[in-house]
This record gives sequence, C-alpha cells and structure tokens, in this order.
Amino acid sequence: MEIQGTAAVISGAGSGIGRATAVALAKRGARVIVADINEAGGAETVDLVGAAGGIAIYRHCDVTRTEDLAAAFASAVDHFGRFDIAFNNAGIGGEDLFGDDSGDWQRIIDINLTAVIDATRIAVRELRKGGRGGVIVNTASMGGLLPMPVSPVYAASKAGVVNFSRSLAYLAPEARIRVNAICPSYVDTPLVHRDGNEERLEETKRMLGGILQPEDIAAGVVELVEDDSRAGAIMRVTVRGGRDYAREIRP
Repeated sequence: MEIQGTAAVISGAGSGIGRATAVALAKRGARVIVADINEAGGAETVDLVGAAGGIAIYRHCDVTRTEDLAAAFASAVDHFGRFDIAFNNAGIGGEDLFGDDSGDWQRIIDINLTAVIDATRIAVRELRKGGRGGVIVNTASMGGLLPMPVSPVYAASKAGVVNFSRSLAYLAPEARIRVNAICPSYVDTPLVHRDGNEERLEETKRMLGGILQPEDIAAGVVELVEDDSRAGAIMRVTVRGGRDYAREIRP
C-alpha cells in the first residue's frame, strides 16, 4: 500500500510504539487518529506528528469499550473521509497470577486480546463497506511465540493475537484486507518502566544483549503496511534489529 494520502487509526498512540508509529506513518503522508485513554499523552503525540509535518487528531479511547473503538474509526471517516490502516497496538503487562493480587489477569486478556479482536472486527466491517480494502496490523509479542514463565497470561494473550491474525489471511483475496501481526522482543517504552523495577530492566538488557526502541517497531509496521504480499504474516523484531517474516509459527 502506498501510505501517502491514507488515513490511519492507532490505539495506544499516546506513547511508546503507538506514538512512534503515528509519527512514522505521518512522515510518509498518512493522516492519523491518535486513539488513547491518556489525553495528555495523546496531545503530545498530536504535537509530534504536527512537528513532523503531518496531521493528527486525538480521540479518547478505552479499547475495552466497543463504543470507543467504533468512535475512533468513525472519527477517521468524519475528519479524513476514510481510513485505510488500523494499528491495534494498545496493550498492558504485569501479573501475579498465583499471588494475593492476581485480579489483573483478566484485564490483560481484555486489553491485549479481546480489544484487538473487537477493533479488527469493527475495522474489517468498515473497510468492506468502502470496497477499497486496507491493512490491519496487530501488536503481539515474542512472548506470544515463546514461553514466559513470569507472565503466562500476557504470553497467552499475545499468542492469541498471533494466531488470530494468521487466521485472517483469507481476507486478502476475499476483500483486499491484509491482517498481519508484529512480535517485538523487549521494547523501551513507558510500560517497562512503570513498575519502577529498573534493576530487572537492566538484567533483561544484559540477558538479551540490548533493548529495542519504539522506532524499531514502527519501521516494522511501515513495512507490513507497504508490502502488499504480506497477509497473515508474523513479523518478529529482535533486539539485534533483524526482522523475519513467518507464515508458519514453529516451536
């Protein structure tokens, strides 16, 4: 897909990967709906897009609410006359599944998996109406491909995103809608600093040999949008900067 002149809806665009992707797409000529629950962060992203010469509009969006998701896509149509790209990126981590405070596991599923399914459902329905087709990219994780003993529910949610996205490859020949997923390893975003465990972060950096930046993932999203041959593809982005595509996920 040629990005120039398109419109994109990005969830979780108030920081991190979503923000970097909003800027990257805007630099290539996309207009962007910045969908996030964080108004201050969303406003900052809008300003950054503007500084890069692009156009962005903030839309408050709690991805666990179907009406908020639908309104974000409707905003793109209202302001830009269309939307062509959906980047379903909002996500959270952190869990203590067997501890005293285990109540957050359901919220991880709600945001990381259920909301991605819901947003994809809404986006596909609207893209079919237009008849032009489009591209949907869902944020998964290397944790969706490999075991994560410290975060099993997070891993399960991201594994769900991987197989959900792979299973929609048929939409490309049927409706010209390409659905792909991106699986980063550890990324330096506000999410990884949120628990204040900087010692654990440094240990992870040593173990992996480094840490990805949000811009590394944004570059991968741009590739998935631009490459019309990719449908049901899973892009793995590693800390070494290497990217590979896999239609089959192997242990």
